Amino acid sequence: MYIWSTFKKPFNFQFIVTLETILKQTCHLRKTTIRILLVDCRMTTIVKLVSLLLWTLLFQEPCMGAFTTTDANNIHSTIFGASYNYLVRPSELVNVYMEFVIFSINAVDMKNQILSLSGWLTIKWQDDRLIWTPASHGNIDIVYTTSSKIWKPEVTVDNSVSGMEVIGQDNMLYRVKNTGEVRWDPPGLYDVHCEMDVTYFPFDYQTCSLQVTSWVYDTDKVNFTKSTDYVNTEDYNENGEWQLISTSVSESTRTEEGETFSTLNFVFTLKRRSGYYLSQIIFPVLVVSFLTNITFLLPTDSGEKISFILTVLLSLAVLLTLVGDSMPTTSRHTSILAVYLSLVLALSGIVILITVLNLRLYLRVNQKDVPRWLQKLTKCLLLPCFCKSSKTEIRPFSREISNAAKGVDLEGTKADSAQLKNKTLKRRSHKKEEFEEDPLTFERDPDFPFLCRDVSGLLDWFFFYFFNVFNVILTIVFMTLLASGSQPKQFS
Repeated sequence: MYIWSTFKKPFNFQFIVTLETILKQTCHLRKTTIRILLVDCRMTTIVKLVSLLLWTLLFQEPCMGAFTTTDANNIHSTIFGASYNYLVRPSELVNVYMEFVIFSINAVDMKNQILSLSGWLTIKWQDDRLIWTPASHGNIDIVYTTSSKIWKPEVTVDNSVSGMEVIGQDNMLYRVKNTGEVRWDPPGLYDVHCEMDVTYFPFDYQTCSLQVTSWVYDTDKVNFTKSTDYVNTEDYNENGEWQLISTSVSESTRTEEGETFSTLNFVFTLKRRSGYYLSQIIFPVLVVSFLTNITFLLPTDSGEKISFILTVLLSLAVLLTLVGDSMPTTSRHTSILAVYLSLVLALSGIVILITVLNLRLYLRVNQKDVPRWLQKLTKCLLLPCFCKSSKTEIRPFSREISNAAKGVDLEGTKADSAQLKNKTLKRRSHKKEEFEEDPLTFERDPDFPFLCRDVSGLLDWFFFYFFNVFNVILTIVFMTLLASGSQPKQFS
């Protein structure tokens, strides 16, 4: 009535301001729209009114009511009234749609085979009992409620190692739309069992899963359905040790006591960042493995052969312990690196045995008494390897005479021959009568002109080359298997 009475008055600027104010308060029309409608003051009042109504109906959005607590309370009273029972599921078969949003990978415990990750589940389902008309309730299309007032599916992490509790807390809110769609976003810290495959450590891939199921409702009542084919990684924070390669979601079922239950598997494929292990484990292992062969180059008279190889052996044992501490205590998967370390450790033991036997040969009392089998080995293998002939007398390979053995004092003068003989007799006191001659002046056998010391030197050089070649081949084979053999495992 106020607008109509205004239009009866002569048209002036006061009328424009009055009409503009009324329209702003009622339908929130833009000021520019009203100015365009009233720009021609010569138009009649009726034409102006018709133009305004047509513009409003065709181009202007409908007027929206403001939110009031009264309307919200009425919605709660209507949909969550006495007729609603939160223990009764919405329909005969409820389809529950799930999506997992991963936030971070907290830890991968190889020893205990546990994957720890943070994230939240987005769970949706349809409840037709929670439908209302927004136009009748102040255009409110979303309300929130708690778990004590609404039906919800019982969701459990099936492979959890930190407790088999139902997901969610009692004080969490549920989002209900006017269409009856219910959304629930329970966050959590999940510690799940993951079978670790350490075969190709430290170039390994690990495939772990978060298995979500419901042990209350079977598949005839509640069915879990994946919302997407992958895990949501929009909010994912990178882990320093592990790289998240790929994700997937699969649906499956579990049967217990004749009942079938629906299950969703959120699968994560991880790849280890191997930079740290290359510098802290792989490189030291390679260095120590080649140090084993240096034993054969040490002079026998130095007396350090046994102590050196024992030190290398202890170093390998320590490295093997470090690798073993990071491995799970299971026999289902054996690390190639651990096998390599074990073989190198066994080679070190063989080198110790060969060194001890070779020292006994080098210090043999009767230097001309070379065993026949060793003479044959020397003629058939050692001499051909070094392009030598048994008919040629050669100077011993490993004979490295110290100053004391040469009879030379620290000033370079020749020592007394009696002192040299006394030192030699102390060294071989049990058969001192056989050491009155210098081994270099022994009469040689024309067919085999080598003393025990000569054969010992040949053996040192032979085993040095042999173990180096064997170690190189062994290292190449195992490192190739480690670097190229690892592939992501399919989840089953």
